[in-house]
Amino acid sequence: QKPPVTEYCPLAIVGPASFNTAGVCDTLGISYPMVNYYFGNRDGLIAEAAHATYVRYIAKLWAAVEDAPRTPIDRLRAWMQAHLRLNIEIRGWGAVLNYPRFSSSIEEILDERFGEDHRRNFELNMARLARLILDVWEGDVTDFPYDVDDFPREALLGSDAVLDITATISWATLGVAVWRSGRHTPSKGITELERLAERFVDAHTENLIRLVIESRPS
Repeated sequence: QKPPVTEYCPLAIVGPASFNTAGVCDTLGISYPMVNYYFGNRDGLIAEAAHATYVRYIAKLWAAVEDAPRTPIDRLRAWMQAHLRLNIEIRGWGAVLNYPRFSSSIEEILDERFGEDHRRNFELNMARLARLILDVWEGDVTDFPYDVDDFPREALLGSDAVLDITATISWATLGVAVWRSGRHTPSKGITELERLAERFVDAHTENLIRLVIESRPS
């Protein structure tokens, strides 16, 4: 019998602070000590799931680009829009991935067990974004099947001009993604934000695309 929702909710919904491993065990029909046996403790389970969530997140970002119309701007826009949409989907995981000090013990486990692979996936994501930006600058669509073991790191992450705008786009989309996924507490209830939120997000995306175009080195 499935436990009541107050006893067990996915971490994406309730966040790491309220996540209940007992509810997970009850739902799956396994004994409570299984969590400790396989993951060490509750935080070990969360850390491993956070890593898996992040790897899938990076894969979904790229799938959205590949599904977009084959123009440089459409592909860059698809990456941005997927960044916003996927952060809403993972919701509570954002607290683990973007605010690691929310739980220093989870952060330590995540870094110890998965830190290197985590960083490789992050660099892959930034390399893909850098290539999308270069495509906009060059007016071309480049087919590049990069993966964590094969991408031109120095060429894409070693250029100051490319790295500067890549960081700007990444940070600017992440900020909105976090705001939309958790609905920034101080701004809740402000009528204009509630009513115009989607328009603001769309305008923000288009402003960033213009910024990419205008930042092309002369």
